[in-house]
Amino acid sequence: MTEFKNSRMMLEQIASAAHRSGFRQRILGEVPGPETPFPMIALSKKLAGQSPRILISAGIHGDEPAGPHAILSLLQSYAEEWSELSPYHIEIVPLINPTGFDRRQRENWQGVDLNRTFGSADPPPEIRALMDDYKRRQIDLFVDFHEDVDTPGFYLYELAPDKSGPFGPHIIQALRDHKLPINTSEIIEGMPAIDGLILRTSRSVPRFFRKGAPQGLYMIKLGTTRTLTFETPPSLPLEKRVSMHLIALRAILSRWRPE
Repeated sequence: MTEFKNSRMMLEQIASAAHRSGFRQRILGEVPGPETPFPMIALSKKLAGQSPRILISAGIHGDEPAGPHAILSLLQSYAEEWSELSPYHIEIVPLINPTGFDRRQRENWQGVDLNRTFGSADPPPEIRALMDDYKRRQIDLFVDFHEDVDTPGFYLYELAPDKSGPFGPHIIQALRDHKLPINTSEIIEGMPAIDGLILRTSRSVPRFFRKGAPQGLYMIKLGTTRTLTFETPPSLPLEKRVSMHLIALRAILSRWRPE
């Protein structure tokens, strides 16, 4: 697998693959940088009628390159391998933090952790562009591709307020079937976990955000039914981490039955 370390080149590759796969590109705004601004791009593939809507995002932390590369891989193989996505409106934000991506740092070039600013009164330009866009449409399922430098294996956060039957165990089993490592710690990032799953319900999701919150929580606030955040281990080769994200996404699609 070719690894792209320059955000502009990465976005060019993604835009080209998206065009070939029939996705429409939108520019949500411009992200300031140390020299010239970057476009904040979103991709969409819509169906006629009121089909359920899936949003997939990646690259909010610049030192987590597997997410944007997984988006690229998905777009490159979309026509041949992703028939599971055909019944849905698909929205993709492939690289939220281009200035951090170029530096391979978690924060943007101004030192802000973008995934702690959703819902705040004065968010950074990257997040303001997303918040303004997300409010225009209902998202039914949100999936966020992340990495965690401290984890020995895959784990995920699942927010499913007032819902039974979490998807997490199904996702973990799919990864095990491919002999990929799972983080089985009972505490992950200070939160109770069961076999790689950190599950939260409505009682633990805050209703208001003063200083800002992660994207997954913000989507719940906007009315998304279920959000899932995948965390892969950077100690593995990039190709394996990309595979983890896509196996996990496919496992969701095999189980999700929108109401």
